Amino acid sequence: MNRARWLPLLALLVAPLATGKADWALFEQYRPEPRLLHFDAGASQTAGTLLIWPELDQPHLWLAMAEYWQQRGWDFLLLLPDPDQQAFDPVSEQPSPAQQAWLERQAQRLNEALAATESEPPLVVMAQGSAALWFQQLIDAGQSRTPDALILLDAHPRAADQQRMLAISLARSPYPVLDIHGRSDDAATNANRQRRRQQVARQDKADYEAQRLAAHSLLERQVAGWLMRRGWLPLPPSAPDYLRGQTHEAGISRSPDPGADH
Repeated sequence: MNRARWLPLLALLVAPLATGKADWALFEQYRPEPRLLHFDAGASQTAGTLLIWPELDQPHLWLAMAEYWQQRGWDFLLLLPDPDQQAFDPVSEQPSPAQQAWLERQAQRLNEALAATESEPPLVVMAQGSAALWFQQLIDAGQSRTPDALILLDAHPRAADQQRMLAISLARSPYPVLDIHGRSDDAATNANRQRRRQQVARQDKADYEAQRLAAHSLLERQVAGWLMRRGWLPLPPSAPDYLRGQTHEAGISRSPDPGADH
């Protein structure tokens, strides 16, 4: 995709996208049925698929990443978040018919989105904020295709029951998880991290990794570094040491900076 063609459009849409009032149909990559933007890798052989399920009012933050992944031969799918992903309660023991119908629609959207791509594995899903619990619920219920890896960004529910559910689900997941957090001084962040450490240790999940977000402008490179260490992206000969990672006890990989997670 030619950057000169889509950056002016992005500039016009940043403000309305941030408020959820943008017309996504202005993008030629918009697919109305699953309600997403599909940036095709445009390569003869697609290396993988990265599907983003963003937090409400956050999709504009992800658009600039599309070209980065296209250049590496990956399809890039950006879902349009639904307001109800924050309105409904994912841990409700007796979900309303409206919530059940909504969740079924999200499963259908995901399945349609993934059916539209012809890429071979890996399929990597990145869930931001409240999307994480819904995605894990769909996976645990067998309603959506299981990814080859899951990446979380600031997925820190405040309710204790939601924290427990997400921690248990992640620890039992059959795929590797990269858990990225942007803040370390927030009570909810710290509570979620503690619960996940406990569950990961209890389940002996060796492929869970927690990282502090270096900077939003470097997010794609941070994700790429993790994928390189898993063998899903080629590691350049000049790659710095931080891309190679350091694995510690309980399978949790930490930053080389000892103060980064405190």
